[in-house]
Amino acid sequence: MAVVKRLSALKGALAALAALSAGALAHADEIIAVRFGVHDTHTRIVVETRSAVEFRAFTSGEVSPRLVVDIPGARWGVNGLDSGQGQGHGLAGRFRFEPAAQTPRLIFDLTESVRVRESFSLPPADGGHRLVIDIEPAPAAVMTASSGFDVGEHTLTQYLAERVQVSYVPPRCERPRIVIDPGHGGRDPGAPGRFGGVSESHLALAAGLALRDILNARGRYDVVMTRDSDVFLELDDRIQVARRVQADIFISLHADAAPNSATGPRGAAVYTLSSSGTDRARNRARQDGEWLLASSNRSDQVNDLLLEMSLQEKRNQSLIFAASILDNSSGVTPLFRREPLERGFWVLLDSQIPAVLFEMGFMTNPEDSRNLNTPAYRERLMTAVADSIDEYFAVCGNAGSMRTAAAGAAGGPALR
Repeated sequence: MAVVKRLSALKGALAALAALSAGALAHADEIIAVRFGVHDTHTRIVVETRSAVEFRAFTSGEVSPRLVVDIPGARWGVNGLDSGQGQGHGLAGRFRFEPAAQTPRLIFDLTESVRVRESFSLPPADGGHRLVIDIEPAPAAVMTASSGFDVGEHTLTQYLAERVQVSYVPPRCERPRIVIDPGHGGRDPGAPGRFGGVSESHLALAAGLALRDILNARGRYDVVMTRDSDVFLELDDRIQVARRVQADIFISLHADAAPNSATGPRGAAVYTLSSSGTDRARNRARQDGEWLLASSNRSDQVNDLLLEMSLQEKRNQSLIFAASILDNSSGVTPLFRREPLERGFWVLLDSQIPAVLFEMGFMTNPEDSRNLNTPAYRERLMTAVADSIDEYFAVCGNAGSMRTAAAGAAGGPALR
């Protein structure tokens, strides 16, 4: 028994030692500080790590001026900056740590075009091992010439065409895939029913089912519902449905409400992704590895460029679709705004799929509420939306031009 106890104790000690060793190894390449020194001629960036590490610093100016510091195997451990983001000084603006890239890296947004004057490593002084990068102002042409993303004499289009292997998902011009998202549902009723009507979630579902039936009757589309009954669905799950089935367009249906108003405003409005929402979509795509891990055959710089192009294309196509909905629905309902509005709604945050949120009217307005609670009126309004979908897909090439097969590789059957 004593031998067994001693063996058990030895095993425990060995396990504890292994755990300590593993912990030490896991944190060996941890980034523990990022500091800045501002001088008349340059800005010095110092990155401290627990152990000596390899690193590579280069500029990238194709999208916006940035400094990228690749640190293979690095982890983030800076006290007070748990989010992995912070504010720089001098020529360095905000910075962020991206662990999901092919190589973990620090990215610094720059206040102007720069070049890397020199970069080197120093042993510990009062803190950790130091990676030192000095950057100085430089003309944009110099920055481009010295950028880590070396286009040379080629244009970006030529570079992508000749050297970047991108598997495009062609737009389904014969049978586009439409995802209809009735807002709210289940334990989330949305705006309460007013003037004898039902809640927003029930109206959105009724309108969504009407739109589905109209589109199915036209025989041109594969129609996918995020929900087809009174169930609760997380906002992110709605995006995942669209991504999983590789949607060509996404429309979320809602009914608005105005606080503290007896009659209040009325009319329909259409929302597309705002600039602040685009920033959230960009961060989301990077965190999810949507354009990084899914496309390991491409460089990180090219992935970043494709992400920017995709976001811009998504916004452009969403605006086209939104304007068409407003134009067609204006014959059925008054418009709260005659131009598309922009917001950072969560359901619009996918970086690739053109998406709109359609507020069909105000629950707090008696006329809007009465109309939305009338099946014949909903049929007319959804027919206008279906006509907009027809117009959007009338010319092959409107949708999916930047959506890659790798990014949507999860696949799966359509959810009808």
